[in-house]
Amino acid sequence: MDKALLEKAMEMPPNERVAFAELILESIDYEVEEVRNARLNEVKDRMQAVKDGRAKLIDFEARFSED
Repeated sequence: MDKALLEKAMEMPPNERVAFAELILESIDYEVEEVRNARLNEVKDRMQAVKDGRAKLIDFEARFSED
């Protein structure tokens, strides 16, 4: 495994790491190509919506933490 790649990925914000992980998993998943492409496009569209300010991220830990 490429440790430098892992270290670089760990520097990414959590939401980008999730999207990155999804893209990696999609690359090895054996779904029908049309379904796989649709899922990849959805991930990319969601990432772009956040970057463009059309969508906001929710802090999972803050939202679902038990006080």
